[in-house]
Amino acid sequence: MKRAVTGITVAALMLGMTSMAGAHSPPGELFFAVQFPDEAIPVMDGNISDWDIVPESPYHVRNDRLSAPDPSILTAERGSQDPSDLNMNHVIGWNDAQNKLYFMSEIFDNIHNVDREDAARFWDDDALEIEMKPDATPAELNNPEGEPANNISYKWVVPPVEGQYQYIEPIGTYAWLQDGTEYVDFGWSFTGEQYGESTYFYELAIIPIEALSRDEATSLEGSIIFDLEDGALIHFTVNTGDIDVPGGNDAYQSFWGMNADVPCCNATADLVMAELDPLLLEALADRPTAVESTSWGRLKAANME
Repeated sequence: MKRAVTGITVAALMLGMTSMAGAHSPPGELFFAVQFPDEAIPVMDGNISDWDIVPESPYHVRNDRLSAPDPSILTAERGSQDPSDLNMNHVIGWNDAQNKLYFMSEIFDNIHNVDREDAARFWDDDALEIEMKPDATPAELNNPEGEPANNISYKWVVPPVEGQYQYIEPIGTYAWLQDGTEYVDFGWSFTGEQYGESTYFYELAIIPIEALSRDEATSLEGSIIFDLEDGALIHFTVNTGDIDVPGGNDAYQSFWGMNADVPCCNATADLVMAELDPLLLEALADRPTAVESTSWGRLKAANME
């Protein structure tokens, strides 16, 4: 059953989130996806200037709202991350006409580690991992055996190693569920030293899937797409894995995400599709009509060596 929060403004939701969002992780807390009007949909090219119109509150999720709860990786109190080691900013958006979710992550890291010997072991390097569960059921009901998958993981490690940079779980073989398709669009860029002190910019657009068919022959037509609308509530988290030791093999410096429970990598945080925000519309109206012709270009990981 689709869960929704209707008839209440974002401001009212923020005031009442403790009573409305209980029993999820973090308990009593909501996160918000900003609604992009059709003319302001961001391009997934690694240039995050499209996101400048998004108000800080309640959409930007920074270090102070992130947790590292899993003792198998690292246990640290919420908001205790040292920004000189790893400084994170996540924003989520959505658009009704495209029925898509949009993710932006800006990650400063004192060491950007990508040196795994086995290209398939993405968890050995610095990674961005996005967990989506539109049916908003509890973590113990994740991906039941013999049933369609309901918790889908989109994992990214750049620059690519041997051409590998994307990992879709629990099923990563469907051609239609790959970067560059209607259902998944990923872009990235960086400033600073590529493998040293740097800031990486990640953008991802997805069509949310409520139930992913396990039958490859009918994987697309047999899957159920989630219909985004004002007030819809889904489960998600965005995780940042940080490994500062070259060749560390799971030697995480930290692993931070929205959810406050173990295990770390489930979509358990509540995400609400916000109505159009007047502050965003004002910022959009004030945006210059002419833009510089210089472009960062589309830095698609599939074309990087």
